[in-house]
Amino acid sequence: MQPSYAGTFEAHITTKADDLASLEKFNSLCEALKVKCVSIELPQGVTCSQPMTASYHHGSLKNVLQEVNAIAQKLANRNFEVNRIKIEAMVNNRDVPVSDIEAQRLPKSNYFEFHVKVILSADKNLEVLRRYCLQHDAHLSRNTFKRLVDGQQERFITMRIYGVGYRSAQKHFDNLLRLLKSKGFQLSQQQREYTVYDSNLSLDAGWMQVS
Repeated sequence: MQPSYAGTFEAHITTKADDLASLEKFNSLCEALKVKCVSIELPQGVTCSQPMTASYHHGSLKNVLQEVNAIAQKLANRNFEVNRIKIEAMVNNRDVPVSDIEAQRLPKSNYFEFHVKVILSADKNLEVLRRYCLQHDAHLSRNTFKRLVDGQQERFITMRIYGVGYRSAQKHFDNLLRLLKSKGFQLSQQQREYTVYDSNLSLDAGWMQVS
């Protein structure tokens, strides 16, 4: 019997927008579909520009996947190429593994993903932040739409962990947070999720290791 992961999910549909006009068109379509438009820029990799939807859904994975596929079809009907569908369960959803033993019973393609936002003041070095993140197998990205003032920069940190339960995964993330806080980095908006469906992991190749 397949786990339902019933509860709340966040879904992302990644598309392609080669220029500003396409991105603005995608943003307008997202507004019409009542989903959030997010445009992620990666510092390296095979797909550095990743415009995507962001939406929350409730129910079982089976039902949520149907809802998200319907949104993806609407994007395709408007000539937006769908490159990836990703569905993340909140960590308190049913069937999300707490122990490593529980995780080993689930598909190997599932993974925990943690995010935290970092505001870099003018005196904080981006390369130093990158090195600290790599020590913990975490990676940086940025929001295309977000521009700060006074020399500040914003980055998102992503940590992806396979094959373990939430307790073990959380320890890895906490270790990174402690390091960054001890070095004076300003952190906010932590997210903890468990990816239960990812149609195209290879989209992140060259940015982070993909299983």
